[in-house]
Amino acid sequence: MTRVIFVLWIVSAAQAQTQAPAAPTLETLLAEVHQLRLALERSAQIAPRIQIAVERLKLQQEKVARTAQQLDELRREVDRGRLEQPKIQQRLQSIENETKQAGDPAQRRHLEEAMKDFKLEAEQREKSLQQMQAREGELTGQLQTEQNRLTELNDRLDQIERALNVP
Repeated sequence: MTRVIFVLWIVSAAQAQTQAPAAPTLETLLAEVHQLRLALERSAQIAPRIQIAVERLKLQQEKVARTAQQLDELRREVDRGRLEQPKIQQRLQSIENETKQAGDPAQRRHLEEAMKDFKLEAEQREKSLQQMQAREGELTGQLQTEQNRLTELNDRLDQIERALNVP
């Protein structure tokens, strides 16, 4: 009987010794599981914000590209209009000279009518050019605004990225 008690005592002492080292390992595992849970919760909170910010960024990039394209097209039109102005003035001067030199009254009236129509067309083109230049200013301002918004969205994404890097 003493032997049985002695054997039981040795077995229980051995079990106590094997359980003692397991407790810090178990605590370490529990701490890691807790940290993992916190990281998953944080990820679940941040992931939708990142997705929304990325989608907004894409939309804003498209807006900037569209506005820049419109501005480029308008600037090409303005440049064409500016190149046409001297040609129109030369043609108008040519018609004026022909009118002064015309000896036939019928031909003179016809040239005066043509000059009148051409002057009207020249004025309309000038107004159109001025409107395009005004629109160019508007589009330039709009492009700057859209680029500023794009910069803000990039900054927001940078902030989110920095928040993810914080332990």
